[in-house]
Amino acid sequence: MDLRHLLPLVIIGGSFTFVGAILYGSWLLGRYKGREDRAPGELLDVEIRLERLEATMVQVGSSLDRLEAAHRLTARMLSETPNAAVAAPRRSITPH
Repeated sequence: MDLRHLLPLVIIGGSFTFVGAILYGSWLLGRYKGREDRAPGELLDVEIRLERLEATMVQVGSSLDRLEAAHRLTARMLSETPNAAVAAPRRSITPH
C-alpha cells in the first residue's frame, strides 16, 4: 500500500479535526462569557461568609478557653480535697 493514497484521508480528517476543535473552543468561550460580570457580587458573598466564619471561630475559641479553665479548676479541687476514707479515723479491732 502506498502512503500517497492515505494523504487525502489525512488532509480531510485533519480538516474535520481542526474545524471541530475551533467550534468546541468557541463553545467553551461562550459558556464562560459573562462570568466576570458576576464575580464581584460572588466575591462579596464569599467575604461576608468568611467574616461570619471568623466570628464563629472566635466564639468557639473563647468557649473552649472557658471550658479548659473550668476543667483545670475542677481537677485542682478534686486533687486538693482529701479522700473521705483517709480523713475518717479507723477503728481498731483488738483480740479478746
